[in-house]
Amino acid sequence: MVQISQTEEDIKISIELNRLVTRKPDVVLLPQYLKFNNPPIFFERHLAQEIDEMASFCRIFKNEARIVLVKKEKGFWPEMFQKLDKEALMQKRLEIADLIVERNKKRDEKALERYENKRRAEIEKEIKRETAMRERLKQFQENSVREALVVDVRKDSATPKAEQPSSVPSASRLATPLMRPPMSSVRGSGRITVSFSSQHKRSTPMRESQTTVDNAYAAAGGPNAAVNPPMESLDE
Repeated sequence: MVQISQTEEDIKISIELNRLVTRKPDVVLLPQYLKFNNPPIFFERHLAQEIDEMASFCRIFKNEARIVLVKKEKGFWPEMFQKLDKEALMQKRLEIADLIVERNKKRDEKALERYENKRRAEIEKEIKRETAMRERLKQFQENSVREALVVDVRKDSATPKAEQPSSVPSASRLATPLMRPPMSSVRGSGRITVSFSSQHKRSTPMRESQTTVDNAYAAAGGPNAAVNPPMESLDE
């Protein structure tokens, strides 16, 4: 079911949609042409006067589609659509097809141009961001070096001046032996004499074996017996 109404500024068309339709409709709006295709619904008209195709629009709702055609010149149209025979209609369709192809081509070119412009803007933005980061890093490094120099100058001014280094090469200084404290003298060799002033003598008791030998020696005749042994009588 299609309902059409007009005012001095626009034409409103309401198309009832089938609830089973889930496909996105194909809508074409040209200065003197209108097409709404959403199978099994097909609505096509050739307009009697021109419209502003850029201001016109189509909105899809749950149960209907609303098309608003904004008139190029305000006023009521006595006839909104052209009445064409079959041959004229076929000729118009061929012209519209070529026009649609040309229009889609221009639309694709504009879309590509917008994409390139957007991409170029993103690249330029990225370049600016990286450049800014490099500048901040360079400034940070310069500030760090400057602060390090200031700290070194403060340290030099706070510490007393050291003695001037000698003109002797470093290799000679390394070869010079270190000074050590003198070692204590070593005690020489010699003999130590020990004397005892006491005259006390203490006899050691004889062992039992020595006592037995002395008794046997006394029984034999004593010391003389050993020197002059008894002689045998000649008479015997």
